[in-house]
Amino acid sequence: MPAGAPPPPHPAAPPPRRPARIVILGGGFAGAYCAQALERQLRRAGHRDARILLIDRHNFFVFFPLLVEAGTGSLEPRHAVVSIRAFLKRTQFKMAEVTGVDLQQRVVTACLSETGEIEIEPFDHLVIALGSVTRTPPIPGLAAYGLDLKSLADAVALRDHAIQMLEVADSTDDPDRRRELLHFVVVGGNFTGVEVAGELDAFLNSAARKYSPETRASIRVTLVERSERILAALDGDLSEYAESNLRRRNVDVHLNTSLRAIGPDFAELEGADKSVLRLASRTVIWCAGVAPTPLTLKLPVPRDARGYIECERDLRVKGMANVWGIGDCAVNTDGAGRPYPATAQHAVREGQVLARNLARALSGKPTLPCDIQSVGSLAALGCRTGVAKVFGIKLSGFLAWWMWRTVYLMKTPGWSRRIRVAIDWTFELMFKRDYVQLGVHRRPIAPAPGDSPAK
Repeated sequence: MPAGAPPPPHPAAPPPRRPARIVILGGGFAGAYCAQALERQLRRAGHRDARILLIDRHNFFVFFPLLVEAGTGSLEPRHAVVSIRAFLKRTQFKMAEVTGVDLQQRVVTACLSETGEIEIEPFDHLVIALGSVTRTPPIPGLAAYGLDLKSLADAVALRDHAIQMLEVADSTDDPDRRRELLHFVVVGGNFTGVEVAGELDAFLNSAARKYSPETRASIRVTLVERSERILAALDGDLSEYAESNLRRRNVDVHLNTSLRAIGPDFAELEGADKSVLRLASRTVIWCAGVAPTPLTLKLPVPRDARGYIECERDLRVKGMANVWGIGDCAVNTDGAGRPYPATAQHAVREGQVLARNLARALSGKPTLPCDIQSVGSLAALGCRTGVAKVFGIKLSGFLAWWMWRTVYLMKTPGWSRRIRVAIDWTFELMFKRDYVQLGVHRRPIAPAPGDSPAK
């Protein structure tokens, strides 16, 4: 090198490698269990510095299998909700409302729940686990008079409303109005609808012991299902057992029937033969299906005709390398192309499979298809009876009910919550429930045509 010549430049240092950023939208079963599994998978794969951020407008998720019992008083309502911060160890949580996603810039825009401040969160991988909302078809009166059962608030509100109906009915001398007040119509013969009908019937008849004989005799629960049998996901013999059990307890079951309209004091049903049946009722509970959330419908991702996100077998959103979809908001299929059902069991498994695939993707390994083998299905019918099919074994009656409680007790997150739930259930066997309103949800009774102060 000639004297006085400048030294050769050093080769440019490579830019620092920043940790991968994974953003999960939604803290329900799919999102929360995905984050929890990611914490383990990333540590095992050597990505300890990867950042996991979960965004949800609530800092809890509802353990849905216990929702109906939480509403009817079999267990303390707060024992059916799980703190996201306690459930996760090193995942960052942000309680905010997601307002937009820019897939080109790879950023999520969120509005903080209390302050209204807008924050922008960058991501390398985006997980969409936004769940679902209650499907509300354009049935006249459904939005105004129908009751949902999608949240803990809905379950507690139903309990308070049922007790209010008992109190009002007990104070009237009009037998027609008493029957109208104490007629509860449940629409949807799926797992939720059947459990609501069974548990509500047991709750009302047990609570009615504190009221007059006329009030007790006026209680009636009707279950409406548009297909030819209830619990269509189970084998026919279990479906038949569930139907006969409900009918034996004087629950009216209407098959091949759909809801046509709701009013302040009636529910109008339509049969497959177009016949119309008008039921006098002040309470219609809608349990007939789910729909994508409004945010899901706004995202720039491929969706099917119903609005659900279309995904590949490895859970990636179709046509996208770093966007993934799981849970109720997405269509994930098995090897034969059949979509997995929108159940808590499958949402949890999809979250765990996605965590494994994200760890493999960050390590440069090929992802694997999501193959889920269902371990079975269970449904509680109230009065300590149920139906179940677990590992191919069919159960019905008390043994199925015991299996239902055992399975979901062990699936309840955290030993402290399991012990609390077990204590609640044990006390329920030893002592009578308190049939009293919690005082936080009182549904006003809309005046029906022809009502007068004399009633």
